[in-house]
Amino acid sequence: MKILKYFFLLLCFSANAQTLTLEECYDLAKQNYPLIKRHDLIAKTKEYSLQNAAKGWLPQIQIAGQATYQNDVTQLPVQLPNMTIDPVSKDQYKIYVDVQQNIYDGGMTANQKKAATITSEMERQKTEVETDQLEMRINQIFFGILQTDAQIEQTDLTKADLKNGLKRAEVQLENGVIYRSNVDVLKAQLVNLDQKDLELKSTKKNFLQMLSLFIQKNLDENTTLEKPAKILIQAENNRAELKLFALQKLALDQQKSNINSRNLPRVGAFFQGGYGKPGFNMLKNEFNLFYIGGVRLNIPISGYYTKRNDLALVGIQQEEIEIQRENFLFNQQFETIQNNNDLDKIQQLINKDDELISLRESIKTAALAQLENGVITTNDYLREVNELDRAKNQKITHEIQYLLTQYNLKAQLNQ
Repeated sequence: MKILKYFFLLLCFSANAQTLTLEECYDLAKQNYPLIKRHDLIAKTKEYSLQNAAKGWLPQIQIAGQATYQNDVTQLPVQLPNMTIDPVSKDQYKIYVDVQQNIYDGGMTANQKKAATITSEMERQKTEVETDQLEMRINQIFFGILQTDAQIEQTDLTKADLKNGLKRAEVQLENGVIYRSNVDVLKAQLVNLDQKDLELKSTKKNFLQMLSLFIQKNLDENTTLEKPAKILIQAENNRAELKLFALQKLALDQQKSNINSRNLPRVGAFFQGGYGKPGFNMLKNEFNLFYIGGVRLNIPISGYYTKRNDLALVGIQQEEIEIQRENFLFNQQFETIQNNNDLDKIQQLINKDDELISLRESIKTAALAQLENGVITTNDYLREVNELDRAKNQKITHEIQYLLTQYNLKAQLNQ
């Protein structure tokens, strides 16, 4: 029955516990980031823009009307025998429908569609730039939790060492070999470690709450974060900013196409029909139907005045974007060199940490034996335990720093 009860409790604990990887945190954070909602808005904006551009080929219809009075009208300058021609009324009226249909627009509609697509991609890429920054923020929190977990574990190990020393010191106290103050020194340090443990658990709780906010998932002290492995960073740079720069240059190329298109001839059909007084027959002074239709050719001339300067301005904007791109790559290269140097330095420190821990373990073991034999005091033993604890915590910090630097570099290059 005891075995069954233990097994049942283990199952309950496993059901409540959850394990998260760093990649899962990335994915959940990006899925729940408020800016992701922009993707639907960008897609709808693109759809509406493309529909509006396509409607440029639909007939443009206008209904108009007017009533006028003029001080004079056209009349024949001579009188014809046996014929009277009444002049047109000075008050005139008409209502008509005007229909325009594009036949050739110089490529303006096609350019508007391409511009809408490029603009949509640029806005989406801007969102990607923002969300890519999430990875570094998640890294700080994720590895912060891993570091506090390791420090809590190390605190428990140090407590165990002190309790071993305390047992031996209490035996010596019972035998009258040492004073009670020597025992109290170890007890006081255990209280200090309890305080440190509380601080570390509070720090972990804060980190878990921050991570919960990013990934929109309830996390508690039973949550286990899987420690990621060391990775090999490639030199390739896949940052979203680089694609954004390319899209910005593409948008300017499209702007050049628009400048060329607006200066091309346009051909369209038109029709105008209506009812008014007089109609097209000015000698018939009465309400009548009228209509006219045909083909119209427009050749813009004034656009050529500024075309050269407009294209030059776009060229300057493209050069500006290229400068920004080169500056971005320069800063990226600078940070990459710095991070790689930091990785080399931290790895060397970790190697020294292993060497130092090995020595401190040996010294602590010897100190425990010396304490038991009354060769050293509890203060001497406590000093060696603290030195070992400091060496192990130092290694924990260096190992987490190494992983954090690696994964920040990975996020920096978007790999």
